[in-house]
Amino acid sequence: MDSQERLYLVIRELKKALKKDDKELRSTVEKIVKLYSPKRRKGDFELKAGNTYYINDKSGKMAYKVFLQILNRGIPALCITRLNPETLEFRGFENLQIYWLSTIAHKNTISPGNLTKIYSVIAEFMKENERGAILIDGAETIITNTDFKKALNLFQRIRDLVSERKGIFLLPINLDVLGDKERAMFEKEMMNKIPLKKAI
Repeated sequence: MDSQERLYLVIRELKKALKKDDKELRSTVEKIVKLYSPKRRKGDFELKAGNTYYINDKSGKMAYKVFLQILNRGIPALCITRLNPETLEFRGFENLQIYWLSTIAHKNTISPGNLTKIYSVIAEFMKENERGAILIDGAETIITNTDFKKALNLFQRIRDLVSERKGIFLLPINLDVLGDKERAMFEKEMMNKIPLKKAI
C-alpha cells in the first residue's frame, strides 16, 4: 500500500468519526478532512451526481479507471462484474460491494439472466447509500442472456433510481454488438458518454 492509499484510508476513518455525537471532535475532523481530502487531479473525468454514463469500450478498462477514481474519493460503491472478483485489484476498498455476474454457484454471484435480482441488489444498495456509485461490467452478457429490450428496461430503471438518489451509474458496453436501431435507442436512453480518449 503506497502513501496515497494510506492517506485515503485515513480520510475514510476520519469521515466515520464525523458520525459520532461529539461537537468538538466533529469540528476538528471536518477541518482535517477538508484540508487533506483528495482533490480532482488533472485528467480526472468530472462526474455529476444523479447521472448515468456509458462507455463504448470493448475491454472495459476505461470504466474501471473511472470507477477507481470514484473509490479513491471514498464514495460507497457497488460493482457487478463479469470478472472473478478475486482478480480485481481494488477489491479491498472499504464501502465497496462486489457481485460476480456468473452462472457459477459462488458467494455473491448473480446470474446474468436474473434481471429481478440484479435490480434488487442495486435498489438495496442505493437505499442504504444515497449518492453511491454503481458499475455494471457485463451489459453484453445481460443482453445475450435475456434480450435487448429487457436489458434496456433494466438499465433505464437503474438510471432513474440513480437519478433519484443522486448517485452515479457507469455502464461500459461494446456498441458494435448492437444493431443500428438498438444502438440508437441505447444512446438516446443513456445519454452521457465518456469518451475513450479522455485521460483518467
